[in-house]
Amino acid sequence: MQSKMKPIVMIASLAFLWPALSWAQFDLFNAEDYNIEAEGRYWNPKLASKIKVVESSIGTEFDAVNDLGFDEKKGFGEGRVQIKIFNRHKFNFSYLPMKWEGDKVLTNTIQFAGQTYTVGTSVQSQADLKFFKGGYELDFIVSKFGFLGGTLDVMVADVNVQLKAPSLALDEKEGFTLPIPMVGLIARITPIKWINLTAKASGLPMGSYGHVFDAEAYLEINPIKYVGISGGYRYFSLLGEYDENKLEFKLDGPFAAVKVRF
Repeated sequence: MQSKMKPIVMIASLAFLWPALSWAQFDLFNAEDYNIEAEGRYWNPKLASKIKVVESSIGTEFDAVNDLGFDEKKGFGEGRVQIKIFNRHKFNFSYLPMKWEGDKVLTNTIQFAGQTYTVGTSVQSQADLKFFKGGYELDFIVSKFGFLGGTLDVMVADVNVQLKAPSLALDEKEGFTLPIPMVGLIARITPIKWINLTAKASGLPMGSYGHVFDAEAYLEINPIKYVGISGGYRYFSLLGEYDENKLEFKLDGPFAAVKVRF
C-alpha cells in the first residue's frame, strides 16, 4: 500500500507546485531584466601580507600574520550596487572595508617608519584597508545564454598601518590614499534559466611599482526574478613598492552573497 501511495503523492505534489514552477521558469528567464541591483556580500579570505616602511634608512620587512599576530582568516562585509542602462551598459560601485588588529610580543626585532621595535617588546598593531570602486561595464556580446563584457574601473585604496609599543613610548602610523585604474573582463553563462556561472577579472600591472589584481568566480541561483543567491571564490592582490618601501596584501577565500533587483 505504501509503495502505491508514493507515485500518487509525487504526482499530487507536482500538480500542486506546477503553477508556481511554471511562473518561476517564465520569470527567471528574465532575471537579467532590471535597472538596479544591490548586493550584500560576506567574504572570508585568508591573509598573506608583507610590510616595509623606511624612514631615515630605518625599516625592515615583516610579516603581518607571523610577526604582528594578525588573524590569518577573517570575514568582512562588502556592499555593491549596479545600475543598468539599455541592457548592455552598466555602472558598478562597491565598498569593502577591512581591518586587522594584533597584540603580540615580538619574536624578531622590527624596524618601522624610522623606529625600532626590539625583540621581546609587546606591540599593538592595526591595519585598516578601505576600497572604494566605481566603474563602467560594456557587455559587447549578449544573448539569452549569457554575456561577455569589458570593464573599466577606478579603485580608491585607503590604507593605514599602525604599530604601538607603550613600553618604548613608540606609536607610528603610516598610510596612503591612491586612485588606481583597472581594466578587466567579465563573462556569464546561463546553462539553465534560473542558474548562471560568472567569472570576472580586472587589474593593473605597474611594473617595478607593483600591481593590483582582482578575480572571482561564482555560481548564482535566482529563486525568483528579483532575488539572487550566490557563492564563489575571490582572489585579490595588492602590491606597492616605492624606493625601499613595500606594502603587500594577498587575500583569497570563499564568499556568499544576496542580490536584490529593481
